[in-house]
Amino acid sequence: SSSNISRLDASRTTHIHIPSPTLSRTNMSILIINWRGGENDPFTYFSECMKQVFAQMGRPTHIVHLDDSFMHELAQHNNKGIDFVILWQGLGSQIGATDTDPTTVWDELKVPVLSYHGDHACHMPIHHKAMSPWVQHIYNTASFAMFANAYLPRTSSASYFPAPVTFTDGVKGKFEGNFFVFPKNLDDLDTTLGQWRAAPERLVGSFLLHAADAIISEFRNGNQTNHHDIIDGMLNPEMMAALCEDLGSSELAVRMHVHMLLDKIHRNVVAEHVVNDLKDVPLKIYGRGWERFRLRQNPNHEFLAFDAMSDNAFQFASQYGILDAAPSNDSLHDRTLRAMGNRSSFLMGANWSYETFLGGDYGDLFFDGTPGALRARAERVMQSPEAHRAQCRDFARDYQHRFSLFSFVKYLEEMSSMVR
Repeated sequence: SSSNISRLDASRTTHIHIPSPTLSRTNMSILIINWRGGENDPFTYFSECMKQVFAQMGRPTHIVHLDDSFMHELAQHNNKGIDFVILWQGLGSQIGATDTDPTTVWDELKVPVLSYHGDHACHMPIHHKAMSPWVQHIYNTASFAMFANAYLPRTSSASYFPAPVTFTDGVKGKFEGNFFVFPKNLDDLDTTLGQWRAAPERLVGSFLLHAADAIISEFRNGNQTNHHDIIDGMLNPEMMAALCEDLGSSELAVRMHVHMLLDKIHRNVVAEHVVNDLKDVPLKIYGRGWERFRLRQNPNHEFLAFDAMSDNAFQFASQYGILDAAPSNDSLHDRTLRAMGNRSSFLMGANWSYETFLGGDYGDLFFDGTPGALRARAERVMQSPEAHRAQCRDFARDYQHRFSLFSFVKYLEEMSSMVR
């Protein structure tokens, strides 16, 4: 959990003085702040990929880890000169701030910080705050930026820029094995909903069950509406007042808490739909949480361990490609982006607006929960894996043309100049 980052002692950082640079700023570089404590350690992989991107653009870049050596390394780089800082999911954006003093280490150093988010702002809202003039938040999904701008305290607006394809694992066009790969950690819906049903006397339990039902129904009926919009639509003033009384919390705290509890319902209903709908299709399923499905002993489904993200390039080398469950109906996901980088195949459980962004019809690459939608696409893939892979490559070409690495780096450079 990213909450563990709070263990980086804020009081310790505020008592460490980082001197101003004493050398000529001819060695200025970009810093990528990395945290190695996430599940399957995705940030280390992202950081290494991003460092390679900056190197291709002629920009010296260093990765600094959020651990006990962080302040020492930060001081060393600051002495040589820091152009700007990139960090993931806001992890590290609030270092130095306390409950009584919001001043961060970045305010003291006067260094632009660009925080790139793939998570919704309801997860660890402290990492999404924008009270420092030196920290700018960027989201890979437009609705996430919209939510942050609507509800979180900030002195500068969050912005949206789709994630570029930074991943270059090197499958190298050799695809083997007639099966789909489904990399997904699962939070079993039966367990989640059962916990909420166990507290029928609490209004919050009843609300969560009704909202989950609405989210699940939306996926099964076309997946047109973002599930956070569904939640907000149910949080009318009367319901919000009642929930605040039930939970004994402020409106903002209740809104964030409810969105956080319900956030993974969408991804998990997509995940369970994949396994249920493709019961006679060969799947290799990587991740935790599938115990209930293992008990079915389906000979077509193999359940495997999910290791560190940096070690999983092989998951993109099957003939049929990957299946992906997006965090939200309007977002792409890093697994699909990684498939694009490997020139391999994917089917995405989302309703990403390909016509708006790319101007083409790529409906065969996306599925919802309507009867037969996924099955029809899977059948098409199995009948002609090469044709499907070619369409995925067309999508990747159009996507990378519209949201190129070059454009992304120039966007970051421009944003850092504005912050400065």
